[in-house]
Amino acid sequence: MSKTYCPMSSCFLVLMLIFICNDLVFTLENGFCQNIDGGVQCVGEKEMKLTQLKSDYVDEVKLVEDDDRQLEVKTINLKPQIFEVKDFLTGEECDHFISVAKEMGLESSKTERQVKDGKGMQLMDINSDRQLDFAEMKLTLENGYDVFLEDDDLLQMYQSLNLDTNNDMKISKQELERTTPADIYEFIKKYIKTHPEKHSRYSSQVWLYPDSSSDDTFRRVQERVSKVVRLPIELIKLSDFQVVHYGVNGHYNAHLDSSHIQPNMPCCNRGKVKNCRICRYMTVLFYLNDVEEGGETAFPFANTTTINHTEAHLERVHHLYRKCEDAPLRVSASRGKAVFWYNHHLDGDSGWMGNIDEFTLHGGCPVKQGEKWIANFWIKTTDNKQKDLKRMRQMYHDEL
Repeated sequence: MSKTYCPMSSCFLVLMLIFICNDLVFTLENGFCQNIDGGVQCVGEKEMKLTQLKSDYVDEVKLVEDDDRQLEVKTINLKPQIFEVKDFLTGEECDHFISVAKEMGLESSKTERQVKDGKGMQLMDINSDRQLDFAEMKLTLENGYDVFLEDDDLLQMYQSLNLDTNNDMKISKQELERTTPADIYEFIKKYIKTHPEKHSRYSSQVWLYPDSSSDDTFRRVQERVSKVVRLPIELIKLSDFQVVHYGVNGHYNAHLDSSHIQPNMPCCNRGKVKNCRICRYMTVLFYLNDVEEGGETAFPFANTTTINHTEAHLERVHHLYRKCEDAPLRVSASRGKAVFWYNHHLDGDSGWMGNIDEFTLHGGCPVKQGEKWIANFWIKTTDNKQKDLKRMRQMYHDEL
């Protein structure tokens, strides 16, 4: 059974609120319909499900028609499922997005997981011996300030703050009481200014918003994404698009693009960025240039049997700035290529966004020579199906 989702705004029939494109008919009032074996089968909103491409083996290729060319959607990994489309973007489209980003002005990239104003931090005393060794202090600072320090960095901090009074390279409760979280925060803030590569993310970025853009290149790319991932164009337009630049040593340590389901915490939106969680159903990553050396996208948990988070943190698996080569899967940057994956499984009952897939943990390896330009296209849904369908309807009506 083939499912191809229609660019609805181009298929509107007056008064009937029915959209027809290739083998799909979408109706706002009666639900969703598709052409199956020559006949039209309709389902209501309750039966409507998000699309999730599936593959049985690595190197499986599926063809997608895009105007006067065919796109080859190739499976490059199964756990998690990751797909690659070479030459998804043309050279002109790559140059266009870089040019637009420069024109709008890029700002230093931020991460969500940072303590504000040094008001507190969680001590990671893993072995409960009431003192922090080097590994535990590194983990404490990673969790609190999103920095990845080495032994020499810690020694500088201890000396500057007069922390390790007995020089045993372990910080006891009594020694820690000699300073405050605010003191540590101030040290980290100053240290990162002269050592920006120590931060989890070292890059610059700019945001573009599909639903408010009249850019023809952007529109064509949105429609192409809709065809390839088989999701409605209204959902694509409600998503976020971020252009990112990395210079030499630029990187992004391993992270998840979305958050775990928390029913009592709403998903963030452009008007709400506090006390909320990030909800991104899937990630489409575009490479906008060829990188001279480095800059791969690494997946540290790919094809592993289980995930032990404490062990992974202590072994610094996330620290791609130092451990990129240890990742079992690395995808090289190539101009025009798109790579995409699903950050969430489908919920078995609703067919909508379910639990997060922790095997999608990924990051950007350091650029060793040259520079790296990418674009992140995060297709956003929530775990509230009715709310998402309402937003999609509103998107359609706004464009009438």
